[in-house]
Amino acid sequence: MHSVKLIAQNFSQNSGAYYDKNKAPTTSDIWLVLCLGLAPLCYLSVRSWTITFLFVLIFISASQIKHLNLSELTSNHKKSIYWVIAALVAPLVAAIAGQLFRGQIKIGLMDGPSRPFLAVFLFMYLLQKPIDFVRLLEWCIPISLIILSGVLIVHPYGWSDITSERFGTAAIDPLTLGQYTLFMAFFCLLTFNIYGNDSRNLKFLKLIGFLIGIWISLGTGSRSAWVAIPFLSLLWILGRLQIRQFKKIILIIFLLFLLGILVYETSPSIHGRIALAVNEYIDYFHNGNKDTSSGIRLSLLRLAAYLFANNPLAGYGDSNYPSLSGISSIASFNTALLETTLIHNGVHNEIMQNTLRSGIFGLLSSLLMFGVPIVIFYRATRSEIKVIQTAGLAGLCYIGAMFFFGLSTETFNMKYSISFYALMVSALAAQVLRPQPV
Repeated sequence: MHSVKLIAQNFSQNSGAYYDKNKAPTTSDIWLVLCLGLAPLCYLSVRSWTITFLFVLIFISASQIKHLNLSELTSNHKKSIYWVIAALVAPLVAAIAGQLFRGQIKIGLMDGPSRPFLAVFLFMYLLQKPIDFVRLLEWCIPISLIILSGVLIVHPYGWSDITSERFGTAAIDPLTLGQYTLFMAFFCLLTFNIYGNDSRNLKFLKLIGFLIGIWISLGTGSRSAWVAIPFLSLLWILGRLQIRQFKKIILIIFLLFLLGILVYETSPSIHGRIALAVNEYIDYFHNGNKDTSSGIRLSLLRLAAYLFANNPLAGYGDSNYPSLSGISSIASFNTALLETTLIHNGVHNEIMQNTLRSGIFGLLSSLLMFGVPIVIFYRATRSEIKVIQTAGLAGLCYIGAMFFFGLSTETFNMKYSISFYALMVSALAAQVLRPQPV
């Protein structure tokens, strides 16, 4: 136990994770840094890994929360702190409100939404702790990708529900795996020399992490992940260059465009997946073929809009949908596969899925979950304080990626994904909003 404490203390101080040099870290600070670093380490490799560490972090925070001076904390960025709390509380409030309007209470439907609600303790506790979460992530994320690559080399198709040769693990399905590995790859790229000149070891880790993340994301065949590439590329360009360097920005965008064409033309799997999507959209509108992967997604969005308009307050929970065969308004695109997909797989869109589940309350919850962090992190990128600016860039990388991923799949529907949201938003928002040492 003592050796673990010494390792955590040495890492937190030497890596810069604990950045207040005027105050020595306490024992609880050291364990906080250790758990914050470990929480994302095996997120994609070991089932319930991040969930476990999130609850440990919440326990540490809740046990120490009595020592907080709330009046002092809320004097700095008071409104922003309250908005972050609202975003973390919103999923549970929406779940309860929707159930009350439906006249049924199911505790199981509150399990996932309770994670960000409980993470309010972590957010409030971290507001007074001089911990640079980005310093931890820039080591832990590339290491987590290296660990994941080892898992996939041994057992590349570990997701039991997928029989085709698409990367998956026992912890994460191929769609989600493709999304998070892409986000982590761009995080490695975005944070390269972000604090100055990285050490040789850290540069190597980030380069390897970026290459592994791209390799795995492409290996999953997750088109829902690839739609975020333009946003993540643009964020990297703007995050690394001054906006006045217009010619350099245009040159980099052009080179990235050429690189995209090259990858598309030389990779049969990527070419095939993209060409398939284009053909499926053409079939949907011109040939009447609704039962393709892309076609079903389009039908689900149309269906979700209709169902929401007919029950905007209560929503439908996870499966209390009416029989689709008796609805004349959707007859033009209704198929047996559509109803089966709706019940067993959802609508493949984060905001619409939450809206169907909890009605208008679910819609407001999604808007808060995405909108509040985006505003908070964007403002932080304009700060002249480096520790705030880097947290803003990292936060935008994460929440922006999740928004684009959520256009064609549910991003916070699983307990592990909403737990990761609770960790990332509470820790990065606290780094942005905490009073800085003078």
